[in-house]
Amino acid sequence: MPDNSQWYSRRRTLKAIGAGGLAVPLAGCNGTDDDGSADGGDGEGDGGDGDADEPSADDAASSASGTVTIIHDTHLQGRYGSLDEPANVANYVGLIDRLGEEYPDALRVGVGDDLASSVLSSVFDGEHIVDALNAADLDYDGFGNHDFDMGPDTFRAQVANSEFPWLCANCLDGRTGEVFAAEEGAMRYALTEVDGVTVGLTGILTEEAPNVASMGENAEVTDPAAALQEVVPRMREEGADAVVVLSHVASPVVESEVAPAVDGVDAYVGDHAARTYETPNVVNGSLVSVVGDEFEHLAELHLEVEAGEVTGHEFTRHATAEAVGRGLEPNDEVVGLVEEYRSRLDDAVGEEIGRTETTLDCREPVVRREESNMGNFIADAMRDDTGADVAVQNGGSIRTDTRYEPGPITRRDVVNVLPFGNEVTVLEVSGETLRAVLENGVSEVERLSGRFPQVSGLRYAYDPTNDRGERIVDASLGGEPIDPEATYTMATNNFIADGGDGYEMLTDAPRVLTPGNGPVLSSLIARRIEANSPIAPEVTGRVTVRNPPWEPLVEASSALVGRL
Repeated sequence: MPDNSQWYSRRRTLKAIGAGGLAVPLAGCNGTDDDGSADGGDGEGDGGDGDADEPSADDAASSASGTVTIIHDTHLQGRYGSLDEPANVANYVGLIDRLGEEYPDALRVGVGDDLASSVLSSVFDGEHIVDALNAADLDYDGFGNHDFDMGPDTFRAQVANSEFPWLCANCLDGRTGEVFAAEEGAMRYALTEVDGVTVGLTGILTEEAPNVASMGENAEVTDPAAALQEVVPRMREEGADAVVVLSHVASPVVESEVAPAVDGVDAYVGDHAARTYETPNVVNGSLVSVVGDEFEHLAELHLEVEAGEVTGHEFTRHATAEAVGRGLEPNDEVVGLVEEYRSRLDDAVGEEIGRTETTLDCREPVVRREESNMGNFIADAMRDDTGADVAVQNGGSIRTDTRYEPGPITRRDVVNVLPFGNEVTVLEVSGETLRAVLENGVSEVERLSGRFPQVSGLRYAYDPTNDRGERIVDASLGGEPIDPEATYTMATNNFIADGGDGYEMLTDAPRVLTPGNGPVLSSLIARRIEANSPIAPEVTGRVTVRNPPWEPLVEASSALVGRL
């Protein structure tokens, strides 16, 4: 087990409870000396055995009064942002610093989905985010599904690298029954003192996480309400005057299912759905505070405690861009991190990640009106990764307008071909809607529109000389015509799912894998190339153009026609 005593000692934690329910005394429970060193910095700590140096639960619960200030952030999603734009991590940490100067005892907390997914994450495994959060003097972070995108071992490694504990009540290690990554320093909950008030903190993770993230076979996600029903009373028994939950459960679920079922929580901060509220909602006596996504806002929440009970609150939602406009200074250390990691990324993306044995065709006239072997490779990766029935990728998101001859493939090649940061999502669509998707995709081929569909799991034929809306002359799945009454799962990217490129028929389609929870497409493709090198995608007759008014640029091999 790594020696975490150094970072424990500089935190305000009184004690933390492991998944097995045993009290784990932490260093620093007597506070911090004037010179910044903490009592018990060796991890032993005076009063660690629960002697008279620690306040009793009864005393704390009956008499504690003060103000608990919580600064909670949004999901970073593995991104740094551009230093040329207001919404970047250096400005965000600068805003945290400014509030920290005003409220030096404030708890700085995250709510998960920080480590991934981004190109930086795919190269640095989330290390770049941990470095930024360490520089921000974060006190606690919660588990998010994207934090497992690089796999459970990588998540464990980043928990160990963090100078703060990660909290989760409902993500356990099936082998031990403890919180997942307990050996690396994760906790089910923690107690800490702020302004004379004992605060209990824990986290919850969405139950859909194992279906949308690479959590491995040992991480088990339980019902968040049931986990809180177990953990919250423990924190109260340990002396918590206020209880705060770092939530990575969608706020509508928190408000309709979790909060009504759990007593004793004063505030849920954070979200899985990336919504934002101007002021917190109140459900079953609990505040629900959510402030968006990726540097958009920062929340300042004050809980007023009298005689061991929360009696009121104040809330301010800070917009990062507005703060920058008023002269906010970025955090210099984080500026340095951004510059360092960008430089390292430039070096890393030149690294060879695999090879191709066939010419990869990304020419614009191909990807926007004919079948492309690169389009097939991308669509196949989306379908295979999600288990969807079909996949549709708009040709306009396949860039560079060139062909890549057989030979090495670098990470830079992948990022250049797929530069937009689109994420994979899965929708439920009827056969009628699926056919409408194809009709929309071929409706603007005269203009080489980017909406043209590269596909996996199905095949179609279209006649560009027909009127728009009547161009699909054949469409089949599994050798059978698409059934307009049937329901299919369709993998695509979040741009298409949100109605981009004329795909408005998808905006109301039920989400199986929601935008924001699937992998970044470029990262998925890079991993697939690494895992399957050398690759040799072909044109297999998935798309047939009838009566083309242009000279076709590609032709399917007769030996491969029919292979999806």
